[in-house]
Amino acid sequence: MSVQPACASCGKSLEPTDRGRPRLYCSRACQAKVYRARRAEAPASAPEDNDGAPHLTVERIVRAGIAIADAEGLDALSMRRVAMDLGTGAMSLYRHVASKDDLVTLMVEAAMTDVPLPDSAPRNWRHGLERAAYRDWDLYHRHPWILPRVMVTTRAHFSPALAADSESAFSAFDELDLEPAEAFRYMFMFASYVQGVALTYVSDVEAERQSRIAPTQGTKASNEEQNPLFVPGAYPRLARAMRAGATPWDLDALFASGLAGVLDGIAADLARRGIDSGPDEHRNEKSR
Repeated sequence: MSVQPACASCGKSLEPTDRGRPRLYCSRACQAKVYRARRAEAPASAPEDNDGAPHLTVERIVRAGIAIADAEGLDALSMRRVAMDLGTGAMSLYRHVASKDDLVTLMVEAAMTDVPLPDSAPRNWRHGLERAAYRDWDLYHRHPWILPRVMVTTRAHFSPALAADSESAFSAFDELDLEPAEAFRYMFMFASYVQGVALTYVSDVEAERQSRIAPTQGTKASNEEQNPLFVPGAYPRLARAMRAGATPWDLDALFASGLAGVLDGIAADLARRGIDSGPDEHRNEKSR
């Protein structure tokens, strides 16, 4: 059974030739279109390595991806966009990174590794958790896009950098002689708080990026007066609380205050259960 030849550009059926090489295109226009596409995939001015791409490495691709995600969010990331920033064709990237999902996985590993883990044991459990909290808080400020990829979840997934981060945080409990289930319960409470507040920060960053307006902490009184929330008598308790606690909005201060409360809760629970948690001399101190 013979196969009907088709144009390599548009797919239109081609009449078979009686002699010479078979036709590949139905017209000169289709032939020119394919030629232009090939030129776009391989810029003539770029120095090439053995893969036919301009000195590409996994590291360069990952760093380009991080730069895009930091500046424009993860939605702006694509293999084509990374290739464009590196001055090459998208197909060249696939020789080094299998897919966009694989690229994001590598970006998470690189971003987390860039923030070093502590190289010494914590002074006590509270110091250890404070140190872990502020390390992660800094990480989410550097790379807001990373949070959805490292959120606490019931679905098991493995990341060497994320596992090392968690292992370091769990070391805060080494001196307490806790049962593994107890350590997990405290860590779940702690991590849920840190990531919950970080989610507020990341949402604000994304909302600002999308709207291209000034951040909410810069809202003027005249704008506040136009907000239905502050209509006299409408929501008196909520309005008073928002004016007192969120005007101006200081998420760093709220994070520190809430973290102290979470750690106070863990300390109270340890005391109730008769577990000696040691001296608490560094309470409310921001420690690295």
